[in-house]
Amino acid sequence: MEKLNTRKNKQWLVFANANRCNHYASLKEAGFVSWKKDRNNFQIGDIVFLFSSVERKIIYKTIVVGEELRADGKYWVEKPPMHTTWRLEAVQEYTGDGLQEKHLLQHGFKGGRSLQHPMCNNPELFDFIESEFDK
Repeated sequence: MEKLNTRKNKQWLVFANANRCNHYASLKEAGFVSWKKDRNNFQIGDIVFLFSSVERKIIYKTIVVGEELRADGKYWVEKPPMHTTWRLEAVQEYTGDGLQEKHLLQHGFKGGRSLQHPMCNNPELFDFIESEFDK
């Protein structure tokens, strides 16, 4: 009998550092970004929200669709590291003001140095984020 995968897809919040890569342009033009696989415990089907270092807000909702060698190199400011990455495809751009850092802080977002690590398992925060995308 085949074992069923009962894992529920997770939601993540990650920090998109514009000093390293123009994630916004990659998502807008190519429809995806490559995200380092090491230290990111994503799985295919997970939802990943990108928090921009420039706008200080969430700019995109993406979904993990597979693994690949970095494919967004032309959007990098510095020399792109060529290693295995997760491919995050754009689901929806966020153009409102409700997902600015100051609003996220009211719903369990820690900010500061916590941005250096992908965040998940914060139901209040992710329910709020989803509600803003649904508007």
